[in-house]
Formats: sequence, C-alpha cells, structure tokens
Amino acid sequence: MTELQQLQEILREYTGNKALVVKPETIITADMGLDSYDLAQLIGMVETRFDVEISDRAAMQMKSAGDVVAYIQLNK
Repeated sequence: MTELQQLQEILREYTGNKALVVKPETIITADMGLDSYDLAQLIGMVETRFDVEISDRAAMQMKSAGDVVAYIQLNK
C-alpha cells in the first residue's frame, strides 16, 4: 500500500467517509471541510502510522495530500 493510499485510509477513518477518494492535489482542509483542530488530530495519526515526527512548522506548510506524502517519503 502506498503512502497516499495509507493517508486515504487515515482520512476515511477520521472523517467516517468510507468512499472518500484522496489524490495528491486534494487540499486537506478546504476540500474536506476540516479545521485546524482536525488537522492537528490527523497529523498525530500520520505520525503514529508512519513513525515520523512532524513539527508544527512543517504541519502548517502542508496543504495538500501530496505535501503530506512528500514529507513522509523524505523523513522515513
């Protein structure tokens, strides 16, 4: 399973939307209606799933699913 597919699973679990399709260009907050609290929760889930640490600064720069995947790939 790719990082993007795993991220999609995390987002499906978090939102409860099992039909959610996540593409690299998907904007996590705007396209899914999530706020900063939701984003913080998701970052924690990503850190756990991928065993990476994401600083607050890095998290604030992540806008799209592709940004998250790129960060994971660079910091594994």
